[in-house]
Amino acid sequence: MKAYIISDKDFETETYHDLFAFVSSCLKKNDFEIEHRSIGRDEVAPCMGCFGCWVKKPGECVIQDGMTELNDRCMNSDVVVYLSPIVFGQFSANIKNVIDRWLPNMLHYFIKRPDGSTIHKSRYETYPMQFIIGYGEAISAEDSRLFVDITMKHRRNIEAMVYRGNNTEIGDLFEKSKLERVGGRL
Repeated sequence: MKAYIISDKDFETETYHDLFAFVSSCLKKNDFEIEHRSIGRDEVAPCMGCFGCWVKKPGECVIQDGMTELNDRCMNSDVVVYLSPIVFGQFSANIKNVIDRWLPNMLHYFIKRPDGSTIHKSRYETYPMQFIIGYGEAISAEDSRLFVDITMKHRRNIEAMVYRGNNTEIGDLFEKSKLERVGGRL
């Protein structure tokens, strides 16, 4: 099985290195082949909102940058783990660009969620199970809640948590979760 870890090159702190090492060990313990990509400020452009991924090149972004390869690696993995610093209660700009640029993996149609909000319809039958783990040095309870809430609004099949230096919480997250591709909605 394959796991892909995506992190932010601009926030590689000691906390990040501890988190990365522990996440990698959890995945290796579950017999995953791990690939890692650290995204820097100039590697993935923001989504232009041009709808080219739906109209001009369905399923592919029209921006020619590192996202094409990154998207391919994600979609051919069983598990994708985002390690993101928490900046004002949200993902970092680099991780936000990656998440926004997942748009080609969805269809342009909207469906209604049980809570009344809308989300794009899935393009594919299965997707990698996704985890996003936020980290930082002094994260307030409010920023932690905001990070998890925003993450859960972006994806349906995702596990979100905030790392506070406690490896037990991360280990429990991976232990209780399905570490395989998931079907249904994103």
